[in-house]
Amino acid sequence: ICAAMLEVAAQSVRFFPAEFRQDNTRPGDDAAAAEKPIGGKFWDGVTHICKSPYLFGLFLFIFLYTFTSTWTYFQQSELTKSGFVDKAARTAFFAKLDLSVNTLTLVLQIFVTGRLMKFLGVTVTLLFMPVLSLFGFAAIGFAPVLPVLAAFQIARRASTFAFMRPAREVLFTVLRREDKYKAKSFIDTFGYRCGDQFGVSYSGLKALGLTLSAISYIGIPIVAGWCMLGVWLGRKQRALALAQRQEIPEVAVTT
Repeated sequence: ICAAMLEVAAQSVRFFPAEFRQDNTRPGDDAAAAEKPIGGKFWDGVTHICKSPYLFGLFLFIFLYTFTSTWTYFQQSELTKSGFVDKAARTAFFAKLDLSVNTLTLVLQIFVTGRLMKFLGVTVTLLFMPVLSLFGFAAIGFAPVLPVLAAFQIARRASTFAFMRPAREVLFTVLRREDKYKAKSFIDTFGYRCGDQFGVSYSGLKALGLTLSAISYIGIPIVAGWCMLGVWLGRKQRALALAQRQEIPEVAVTT
């Protein structure tokens, strides 16, 4: 069944508009040059991230996402342990949580995501989940109970899949071909893992005696900075996309 679904997804590419199937080359580029191997060093993706504020911003955006996700995971673990004595009850709770996330994600992707991206743009779509997280951490800080956490987790995870992830991928469309394959792969792996590792700081804060509410309040300014970064990335993506349409030789890695 999985193989059949993958084959259907692969064959659906044939029905994409012609411009979607073409490589995103810059005006005036030779078509044959676009098909040449990228070349360069394997660490070029890292050096480009260090040189480009836009690429570093993308890295930091992923880092903050996984960092805050790890904190919410620890909060979930803490509240479920105190809320359910029976292991089977906890398993049933997690199953219902996942089912709710998947159902809501499907509905949003079918009926909302495309319209939101079209009418409100990449920036608003990208910011939906970080802004929701801002209110979520505030809510948990005020009322650190399992129902509040469950509602926050469902809304956060569903909006991640339905809104943030599609908008985040759009941010990479203005990159040079080399950065799409080198810098992006580094961001998508190392950025995630760094966020996970630094997110373990939640345990350190608990060891210092901070309560779940206190840690949630600490998360608010972190998420606020994440939101501001999202605004900057959305505006920068729009400027770079406009520059490409106007055939201005502006390259993300040098901006």
